Amino acid sequence: MSSTSDAGSYRAVLALPYAAPTFGAALVGRLSYGLLPLSVLFTVQQSTGSFATAGGVVAVFGLTSILLPLKSRLVDRHGQASVLAPLALLCAGALAAMAFLAWSASAPAPAYLALGIVAGLGAPPLGPAMRSTWRTITNSSSLRQRAYSLDSVCEESLYLIGPLLFGVILSVASPPAALLAAASLMLLGTLGMVWMPPARQIRSAGSTAPLRFDLGPLAAPGFWLVVAAILATAVGLNMAFTSIAARAQRQGHAAAAGYIEAAIALGSVAGGLLWGRRRHTRTHSTQLAGLVGVLAIGIAICAAVTSLTALGTLMAVMGLAIAPLFVVSYLAADDLAPEHQQTEASTWVNTANNIGNAAGASVAGLLIDRASISVGFAVGGVILGLTSALIWLTHRSIEAKSCTCEAV
Repeated sequence: MSSTSDAGSYRAVLALPYAAPTFGAALVGRLSYGLLPLSVLFTVQQSTGSFATAGGVVAVFGLTSILLPLKSRLVDRHGQASVLAPLALLCAGALAAMAFLAWSASAPAPAYLALGIVAGLGAPPLGPAMRSTWRTITNSSSLRQRAYSLDSVCEESLYLIGPLLFGVILSVASPPAALLAAASLMLLGTLGMVWMPPARQIRSAGSTAPLRFDLGPLAAPGFWLVVAAILATAVGLNMAFTSIAARAQRQGHAAAAGYIEAAIALGSVAGGLLWGRRRHTRTHSTQLAGLVGVLAIGIAICAAVTSLTALGTLMAVMGLAIAPLFVVSYLAADDLAPEHQQTEASTWVNTANNIGNAAGASVAGLLIDRASISVGFAVGGVILGLTSALIWLTHRSIEAKSCTCEAV
């Protein structure tokens, strides 16, 4: 069951000690990730004249995300200031070097690829670290779900603001200038976040945690089921996104794919805000199964929709379930993972999503080429439907440590 909570819920979260300045600094740092893809792509392409090289640099940066759980484990062990600040300095330095190489117009393609790898290795896990900070700030109180909802909504918004900011910078400067802006945002935001008192509190708590090279939170009963559910859901969702792009292109309106994805993001933002403002008493597994089920139905219907306007409207409505899905996943991960592995636990949710996105795009591409766009949608819907059913069947394992959701 659920009901609407008080209208000041998000103000109550930001009114907590150090919440607003810590979150503000984190958002500045995380905005760099919304600005980076286009900045790197056009900086390298402008310098080398090759979109293949530019795409390769973006790809190697993305592939290093597989190391995010290890970085987060180091944060849990040594604290945010000791780990995030050096990582941000390494990443920002590599990005700045890339920008200066582009201005010199004399660097070979391997130099950009090397810097892309270094930047990816240094990219700090700011999202998981901020969610760990939220846990400290809210002290696991009833405001934690609202804090996660606010965090997810703002994260979605950053990926809308980033490309817009790139366009503004490009209108008055150049792609390397946008890349320097991204590097500056990452460094300043990270430093501002880690020097807040909550970060020092997390360092104090995490310094006694043993550092082991094992499965970490994946070994916790039920945790791997949440990660597997997010991975499968990401596969289904990205199959739908790839099918949208193909449908728009084949109808001669490729730009419409961007508008539809923006509509999905707006739906997700609205869904996250509404979700955080309600009181939830159903278990995490029930909520996960229901939200994935909503996505499954929406994507299955899309298989029969050919109008881009209707497709955008349907996907925007379906998008209402996306941010809540991640909010519930983060809450379930919190409850299932050991206390000293909270940052790493949150990171596994993001890593599963990234891997699922890549797999979904690949599978959808094959299906679209060898069958049809409708098949791409339909298979994505089937995967989501099966995921919803499996979550329901394994609900006892997911709720092994927490039988009910916290009231909000």
